[in-house]
Amino acid sequence: MPRLLTPSRAGAAVAAALTLALGPVPAAAPAPAAMSPAAPAAPAPAAERACTLPAGLAEFSGLAMSVRHPGIFYALNDSGNTNQVFAVDCSGPTGQLRAAFTLSDTANTDWEGLAVGRDTAGRPVVLVGDIGDNIGARAEIQVHSFPEPDTLANATVTPVTYRFAYSDGKHDAESLLADPVTGRLYVASKKIGAAGRLYQAPLPPATGQVNTLSPVRPGPVFATDGAYAPTGRSYVIRSGGPIGADTASVYDSSGAKLADVALPAQPQGETVTYADCGTLLVGSENDSQVWRVPLPPQATPGCGGTEPPSDDLRLSSPGPQTCRFNQSCTVRITATGGKAPLKYGAAGLPWGLTIDPATGRITGKPWAIGTVQVTATVTDATGATASAGFPLTLTWF
Repeated sequence: MPRLLTPSRAGAAVAAALTLALGPVPAAAPAPAAMSPAAPAAPAPAAERACTLPAGLAEFSGLAMSVRHPGIFYALNDSGNTNQVFAVDCSGPTGQLRAAFTLSDTANTDWEGLAVGRDTAGRPVVLVGDIGDNIGARAEIQVHSFPEPDTLANATVTPVTYRFAYSDGKHDAESLLADPVTGRLYVASKKIGAAGRLYQAPLPPATGQVNTLSPVRPGPVFATDGAYAPTGRSYVIRSGGPIGADTASVYDSSGAKLADVALPAQPQGETVTYADCGTLLVGSENDSQVWRVPLPPQATPGCGGTEPPSDDLRLSSPGPQTCRFNQSCTVRITATGGKAPLKYGAAGLPWGLTIDPATGRITGKPWAIGTVQVTATVTDATGATASAGFPLTLTWF
């Protein structure tokens, strides 16, 4: 298990609680592989007080850093509260409410997750995860998406709503993650006393239908929130008291654990986001204090000074995909690095589907039934190539 990194503020009792086993994580998804343990390193610097929350966020359950507005984070309350997202200025010791955005035609069934991602055009969007399900009774969960506002002023926004269902039954969840490179959404399930799982959404998700969330790799015990690093090279999933350990588990983009980082003890730690590439912000229900937690160097891949950013050409697998016979289908293939222009290709596509060599979008109406293995490729201007495979299931309905 990677070395536990305990800030100096954490007492011995907290450090002991944080040694709960979180279980090995495969190095890649979906095929299981052995986890590469993180190299020993000096403890991370101590956590610091970032700011206090403004009034009205007693059930603080979602946290996401703004892309457009430096020093601003978005926050929300969970079930039974208003259908609002709040913009908070955390640049000083006392957080200031800058705006409240009311989501029209929505209800806060159990808002637990919050992220800032990007739409298919690359524009930043605020993503609200109505994903909580404490008693395992929800056949569907929802994610509401609206463009991140250019200005911070009270407003009513009209979101796009995406419907999701897990491929393996109902789950409680509080963690919504958005990959800043690919735009893909992830949800981490929350289990008491057992490791949860990380599920990925189709890319892009479709409106007007139920999208399937597919498991890709294990997650930590009692996951209460998660977020991607700004680089897209790593992500964090946290746990929190009183049932879980106050720990942030950091993974690289393939799922290999990089570090477990101790968090300040709070009554109900339910929020985490990246303040910047090497620092987390964390908070709790029923506690107005937001903390800034520095990450150790091995938990910050791609950040300046820790390792040089890679220009290697890489192709991300979209994971398992499902399309319906003779119905419109879209699968997005995303590459990073390399020298433009990039040229995409795909082998194993059923009749009726083609890939756009310039964009990597697979589109069309498949004329087949069953599961096929598709291999996508990309070539850059230097002749370098990368590939990734994924299963494509074709159903009648």
